[in-house]
Amino acid sequence: MKKLLLSISVLVTAYMSNAQIIVRGISPQTIATNYQFDWADPSNASGWSTPDWNVPGNYVQDTLMLVEDGTPGTNAQGHPISQEGCSPLTNDLTGKIAVIYRNTCNFSAKALNAQNAGAVGVIIINRDPETIGMAAGTNGASVTIPVVMLSSIDGAALVAEMANGAVEVFMGNKQNLFANDGGSNASDALISRYGSIPLTMANNGYSFAVGLQMYNFGSADNNFTITAEVKDPSGTSVYNNVITSAPIVSGDTLAAFAGNTYSFPDFTMANAVVGEYTLTYNIAIDGATDESDYDNVFTSTFNVTNDVLSLARQDATTGKVLVNSFPSNATTSYQACMTLQDSYPTANTAVEGLYFAVSSSNDTIENEAVTAEIFEWNDTWTDVTGGWSTVTFDALNQVGSIDYVCSSNADNGLVVYAPFTAPVLLNDTQRYLVCLTTFNPTLISFGFDNGITYDANYSIYAQPISPVNIDATTWYSGWSGTSAYSLGLKLINNAGVADLNSVDGVAYPNPANDKVTVSVDAEGLAKLTVSDISGKIAFSNALNLVNGKADVNISTLDAGIYVFNVVLENGKTSQFNVVKK
Repeated sequence: MKKLLLSISVLVTAYMSNAQIIVRGISPQTIATNYQFDWADPSNASGWSTPDWNVPGNYVQDTLMLVEDGTPGTNAQGHPISQEGCSPLTNDLTGKIAVIYRNTCNFSAKALNAQNAGAVGVIIINRDPETIGMAAGTNGASVTIPVVMLSSIDGAALVAEMANGAVEVFMGNKQNLFANDGGSNASDALISRYGSIPLTMANNGYSFAVGLQMYNFGSADNNFTITAEVKDPSGTSVYNNVITSAPIVSGDTLAAFAGNTYSFPDFTMANAVVGEYTLTYNIAIDGATDESDYDNVFTSTFNVTNDVLSLARQDATTGKVLVNSFPSNATTSYQACMTLQDSYPTANTAVEGLYFAVSSSNDTIENEAVTAEIFEWNDTWTDVTGGWSTVTFDALNQVGSIDYVCSSNADNGLVVYAPFTAPVLLNDTQRYLVCLTTFNPTLISFGFDNGITYDANYSIYAQPISPVNIDATTWYSGWSGTSAYSLGLKLINNAGVADLNSVDGVAYPNPANDKVTVSVDAEGLAKLTVSDISGKIAFSNALNLVNGKADVNISTLDAGIYVFNVVLENGKTSQFNVVKK
């Protein structure tokens, strides 16, 4: 089930093969954009009998209509249950594209009810700000109209516009609908390797590959130009290059990436300043007007910051890492990570702490525990060109960790900061995995920036970017493609000896009832002092760390938050919080 629900990023040779398949708002102009989607594809042995959009010119275009089945009440998202379409519909959808909220029943049951009411297509709005794959269920073989899923965000935008009048959408294969038509997709465009990068790291030779895969969607052969430009925070162009192609025949592509016939030089930072940079790709036809130019311009942004490194961008309002999505689909545990392998400004560049956002399904996060960890990732795999299954997570050496306990429900969905007990030094070219873990995934999820996608970066660099682990069993390459994880690393460039005189430690389970296991990167005797948050000592005793672990009885403590301070024989210390239930 998880493999259906989690969209695995595809490989370098295949990820662009269905670019002509789109879901596009046609009118009014306020919704005229391409939407991220998943679709019921009958060509992959999924059990659907829906139209095959891999066939050029196979599409539907019509007005939208919400379904109604008469069921009373509202669902958890505040939408009418009658618009989930789980019972035979009471409204006539003849010639319309049905709009249906996810929940309660199987996707194919909803689609079949819409089809029986005359719909020519189905849009299912997810309850989360992502899209997911849709299993055919028991009715998929009977569904002969196209079925797509949109995110809760895009679905809400369409429904809001429907309240103002007719909304028309195109769904399907756009190849050969126009004579002169070139374009691409955001997932086919390389972007900055980070959404946020510290100034000192930006000025330390930071560079990223520039490139775009474009398509001749038109029925005519044409020459095309692709322009790539980067502007700094002042709007000054600091990179501008143009590729002009030979004739591209109808239905063919131009892969403008390093090593191919056409390519852009890498963008290298020089004299960087703090602020937002903009990368823009523009596709044009030589000597002709593009008859469908909505997919000709692609813009992405990245931020140069004072000290934060992240896949996510910066929120212009708060100045913190941008968070607008909280995906989750786990039962027992959920671990979300970002990979890191780079060169750093100094030999003592270190991660001082992490910025992240935690959200709960019922707005209650107080006393919930999150484990933050940094691992040296020493597995011997090279890249993902052999498939995601070739990537292994067996040789993970923890070099930093902390148990963060959410202090207030007021922090729900907001960016918080968790400092490590000691800064974690970063070594050039070493591969790292930086992760957050919750053991209450039915309640807790972590923030992402769903405004950018690293799909093309994943395919061209052939390296994991934001892997997630579900229920401690299966690793995936990301949510709905290759996600921008809103995990910000606060970097310091000259970590001193005093900074490094601490070791990281955790206690689990956390929260706990009568006993916790203390885990510290050390062996032998140590002294433990436990204090409440006012600083009053609750108790103190000796520990004997065996394989870095020792059990501690906390049954005499009252419920609350306590500070565990461990002093090792070599004088190094470890400090972390524990919640007593």
